[in-house]
Amino acid sequence: MNDMQNIIDKIRNLNRGEKIFNHTALSFEEQMERGKPKAYLEAAIELFSALGGRTIVEIGCMRQPMNHPISELHPVCCNDGHSTYFWCTTGAQVFSVDIDSKAVKIAKKSVREFKNGKVLCDDGLKYLKKFKGKIDLLFLDAWDVLPGTQYAENHLLAYLAAKDKLGDRNIISIDDTDIGQGGKGRLLLPVLRAEGYDILVSGRQTIALKN
Repeated sequence: MNDMQNIIDKIRNLNRGEKIFNHTALSFEEQMERGKPKAYLEAAIELFSALGGRTIVEIGCMRQPMNHPISELHPVCCNDGHSTYFWCTTGAQVFSVDIDSKAVKIAKKSVREFKNGKVLCDDGLKYLKKFKGKIDLLFLDAWDVLPGTQYAENHLLAYLAAKDKLGDRNIISIDDTDIGQGGKGRLLLPVLRAEGYDILVSGRQTIALKN
């Protein structure tokens, strides 16, 4: 229990010193000032392992190849996060879905060394509705935060589509919650709170735990 509490305490401090941007059209300089996904991905993996998680489903796969050791952080390269690669290092079952065939090709090539990762070209909502099995970690990073689009609504719908597949103890991680007044989690976060999730941190990414 002490180990779990230590992990949770560490996660709660991930956003310390990070800037929050209320707007969505960030300049290159502002993109470089943002917190980076790496620390959040590593923390979510540590929590997932402590919970004994077996299955990760991600909606929105990595879109930039990682051409350096995973231990390194290269701000321009790593601003996108390389999430699919990180998930595959866990040894758990990983299902990554993206509607963009170019992104799927990059992700497949990037994780080809892993036997536990499956990258699919599909509509995220449709995939979650038909998914069989239990999800221990759901990573939501599909619809870009663009003015005039339904990005916040769609991420809420993705959670609702996956809700009956989530394990009794599960993690919801959401990317890009540091822009546009909550970004991809703007509508989802209030729902998670109402449904008993502990929002451990909300910054560049959000990590929510149902324990």
